[in-house]
Amino acid sequence: MDERVRELLDRVRDTAVTVGEAAGTTARYAAKYAGQTVDIAKLNMKIFDLKTDINALLREIGQVVYNTHLGAEGAPDVDGLLAQIDGKHKAVDELKERVAALKSCKDCPDCGAACGRDDKFCKSCGRAF
Repeated sequence: MDERVRELLDRVRDTAVTVGEAAGTTARYAAKYAGQTVDIAKLNMKIFDLKTDINALLREIGQVVYNTHLGAEGAPDVDGLLAQIDGKHKAVDELKERVAALKSCKDCPDCGAACGRDDKFCKSCGRAF
């Protein structure tokens, strides 16, 4: 076989190996990113469900207040409803922290913008962390 042809075939082989390795790395990264995206979506659904529960409890408290205004007796335990709301808000905050950890970011306490974990200042409002 001609030496030039052999060199060409060797370069083609080396290029194919490099492309194959790059494709494998890309596939692993894509799989990891897809898994994180699914986890984030699940957490966001839990947050949505908790906020729906909070709204239902707030409506219930509003109905209790209105019924009390009308003079109705036997009102439910408002303190218990408020405690449930507090617990659900705490759960929402914990889920938001998990989402931020998966996204490798944190929210600015002033403006709510997403910032990098290691950022010293908010990219949106400039607040120092």
